[in-house]
Amino acid sequence: MSTGQARASAIAWRPPASLALPITLIAVCIVFTAIKPVFLTPDNLISIVHQIAIIGIMAIGMTFVIMTGGIDLSVGPVLAIAGVFAADILAGTGGNFVLAIGGALAASAAIGAVNGAFVANLGLPPIVVTLAGLSIVRGAALLIGGPDLHLIRGPESFIYIGSGLIGGIPFSVLLFVAVVIVAVFIQYRTTFGLSVLAVGDNERAARLSGLHPGRVKLLAYVICSVCAGIAGIVQASQVHTATATYGMGVELDVIAAVVLGGTSLMGGAGSVLTTVVGVLLIGVINNGLGLLNVPIEMQLIAKGLIIIISLTVSARSHLAPR
Repeated sequence: MSTGQARASAIAWRPPASLALPITLIAVCIVFTAIKPVFLTPDNLISIVHQIAIIGIMAIGMTFVIMTGGIDLSVGPVLAIAGVFAADILAGTGGNFVLAIGGALAASAAIGAVNGAFVANLGLPPIVVTLAGLSIVRGAALLIGGPDLHLIRGPESFIYIGSGLIGGIPFSVLLFVAVVIVAVFIQYRTTFGLSVLAVGDNERAARLSGLHPGRVKLLAYVICSVCAGIAGIVQASQVHTATATYGMGVELDVIAAVVLGGTSLMGGAGSVLTTVVGVLLIGVINNGLGLLNVPIEMQLIAKGLIIIISLTVSARSHLAPR
């Protein structure tokens, strides 16, 4: 075989870009199953999805922001302050479930609206705005709730969000699936969803086409913060506590999942469904390394290497001639 034929053959075996991440996910699952057969048991698979529900819900919201060409570094503190709001409202109202959920989500939406307004209306860099937001919201959470744990003893309807089961499946998993379904509908069946990629791809062209980039960006940040608020409620319900220090560093896994899913940090490309695959890959890696009793410092190194390899495979697939 000639050199040219060998090179053509190698290119021919490159997976399509749309299949690169699922192939990587399957390969990682096969490796973990071969080493630790318990990995593939139904209980462990449900456990994986249960563990990623919080990150997954946040990643869905982050996808819309990154598709516009932005980023939101404040999602960790939003998660924390939503939990603190919910816990304090439950304690102050004798366990009023509706007020607790409504208050937590309203606070989250307000934070997203402020971030979006600074980015969309003042044209400030998203990374600067949300980095400042990260500090401000974390400080506000500490002012409101202090560094101590806020115990959540009820009502049962609130505890059920993070701990309940339906047909043996955690309610938080079903909530994550519901968020994905709603987000897919928004992306593909609404004017806003169709506008997000247009704004991220070429904001000037989108404006000339009659779209309103400022409104699109504002709503994207609100959705992102609301998803972080939902995640905060789920976490508070799961662990029966809330504190202003929850969610530190969580934005790194959230952004990694979105980028792994193929959403471009430059905007204009991405999908909610591929973000789900990215979230699953991170969940599988965390779970598999945990089953193997890999020390935490080695887990961080291994997870980083797997993410880099996955991104490389995806990038080569995008560059491969069609």
